[in-house]
Amino acid sequence: MYDAIAQDPSFFRFLSQIDSELAAETRGAGCQHCSGRLHTADFPRKPRGCPAKVIEEYSRRLSFTCGRCDARATPPSVRFLGRRVYVAVALMLSSPPDSGSARTLQGLLGVSRRTVLRWRRWWTQEFPRTPLWRSLRTRLMPPIVALQLPQGLLDRLDPKEPTARLVQALRLLSPLSASRVIR
Repeated sequence: MYDAIAQDPSFFRFLSQIDSELAAETRGAGCQHCSGRLHTADFPRKPRGCPAKVIEEYSRRLSFTCGRCDARATPPSVRFLGRRVYVAVALMLSSPPDSGSARTLQGLLGVSRRTVLRWRRWWTQEFPRTPLWRSLRTRLMPPIVALQLPQGLLDRLDPKEPTARLVQALRLLSPLSASRVIR
């Protein structure tokens, strides 16, 4: 079901549009530290797990620096999940345990078994300790057990359309990709 989405350049371009909107909101809010004006300070990425047709679009992470105090402000992203080299879509769809669809995607995206095991460890051990998950899990019923992540998260979301469900999940996770003020 999700393997077609993971290979669809138009879906990845749609995620780029969402990131642009999130970046515009961050820039419009100004510096959180001193209220100064934010200037573009994108940084390079070498993304894995996205179609070749969108590699160029995904080769820059949207970010800003303050013109007054030089603090960095990196907006939330639905394309990237923190500093991982694989895009967020790959991390979401290749990580479910014991899923034939996930194994198919792992092969298509060239994700090694070792990488998937590392992602599984993150989903089941580290992610459940984040403040984001602690706030989300109270809103999702029935409760999701850490061993069911990330598939359990996708299963609990409302949209019937897999694309909409995936976008909603990526939006929920996007705060994990935002930076704190760094000077």
